[in-house]
Amino acid sequence: MCLSKTVGHSMDKSITLPPDEIFRNLENAKRFAIDIGGSLTKLAYYSTVQHKVAKVRSFDTTAKEAPNDKLYEISVQEEVTARLHFIKFENAYIETCLDFIKDHLVNTETKVIKATGGGAHKFKELIEKKLGLNVDKEDEMTCLIKGCNFVLKNIPHEAFVYARHADSEFRFQTANPDIFPYLLVNIGSGVSIVKVESEDQFERIGGSSIGGGTFWGLGALLTKTKRFDELLQLASKGQHTNVDMLVKDIYGGSYGCLGLTGDLIASSFGKSATADKEFSKEDMAKSLLHMISNDIGQLACLYAKLHNLSRVYFGGFFIRGHPVTMHTITYSINFFTKGEVQALFLRHEGYLGAIGAFLKGAEEDNPNQYSWGENYAGSSGLMSVSPDMNPMQRARSGTFDMLEMDRLERQLVNLPLLQDPSSYIPDTVDLTEDALARDYWLYCFEDALDGVVKRAVASQPDIPEAVVRAEKFRQKYRHKLLTLRHQPL
Repeated sequence: MCLSKTVGHSMDKSITLPPDEIFRNLENAKRFAIDIGGSLTKLAYYSTVQHKVAKVRSFDTTAKEAPNDKLYEISVQEEVTARLHFIKFENAYIETCLDFIKDHLVNTETKVIKATGGGAHKFKELIEKKLGLNVDKEDEMTCLIKGCNFVLKNIPHEAFVYARHADSEFRFQTANPDIFPYLLVNIGSGVSIVKVESEDQFERIGGSSIGGGTFWGLGALLTKTKRFDELLQLASKGQHTNVDMLVKDIYGGSYGCLGLTGDLIASSFGKSATADKEFSKEDMAKSLLHMISNDIGQLACLYAKLHNLSRVYFGGFFIRGHPVTMHTITYSINFFTKGEVQALFLRHEGYLGAIGAFLKGAEEDNPNQYSWGENYAGSSGLMSVSPDMNPMQRARSGTFDMLEMDRLERQLVNLPLLQDPSSYIPDTVDLTEDALARDYWLYCFEDALDGVVKRAVASQPDIPEAVVRAEKFRQKYRHKLLTLRHQPL
């Protein structure tokens, strides 16, 4: 669906949304929040969804089915489900997206939109003018922490360790309601290091002016490349040892008595001072990325040790799921802590501010009395970022990553009947890790597909388009299975 076909003539015709609707259930939207950063805008909204439920009659396996027997009785539930939607887009398109939202906001009850991020000030008048809503600004750090607490508690496998050269790049952490205390290292233009002790108790204990903006700024000067993601692309192809001075360049090998290996960086950009040659953009970008990441990693380790914290989460504009960034930070943390502290990343870290701003506006609904679960059908998948598997995944800043969450009308409790839930080891099969089990089950699903399609068509004999819809389902389902074979995560 192209936005320029949907809204006014002032639309930027270069904006194309994914084939599936990105702004889902807008007609039922009740509440909005927006987080406007330096380059990306994240929108959160709450809506209600009405479900069609198939009531399947009981089958008698001994009796023959009559030709006219109805296989299903379809009815629409009277009650509705609450759903949270999160989407993001580049700030260059904010007017277009605001126009689109306005044109599709029907019967909205809200008169105020919660806003956070630096752009909440910059775009306040534009938002109020376009949407006809009052902008209520919320503190950026408070929203960030509130959002982080929310995803850690409500989304299974939200946090992960990144192991670039392992069989599985992502090692997901088991969800645990006991998330405190932890250290959040938020890497935007600069770095903020925050100690989080409870839902509402947190403190910025440190930071640095050397962050994502430093990498971007120095990178632009060194390579004449202005786009952040292009810099990371260059870095992924570079060889930092052509620019950096290593321990072995000084000592001819390792420095054993100090425990320094020969391949350790002794001086970032050290060779550029003496070597009389031109250095490639790729090598300079890689050296710069290592320098920034190592500095942030060491700073994070020092604060983690100072405050006796073992859980350190990294997020912010600098990360955004880029493999080379996650790898360099992970390496830095492992080196400085000798493996005692793990660098943890978040699948939805880009939405933390928007989630927090939304929750600030929903406090009167007491959201903590509910449980929330990720709606996988409406969310973007976490694709492998291996270049040989998915080369397009590296250019991510322009993507429309989506997240949807459904509300359960009760609060889930962690294994309530067990005397000691922490000691319970469930008997499960992880299909992302067990290749044999994964192949077996994907084969079962694929083998059953024709039968499912046939039964679906038979369940609606009086509907002419049933065959066409069933064929669309077959193609889409088979494509999903193919994706899971190559990208099980």
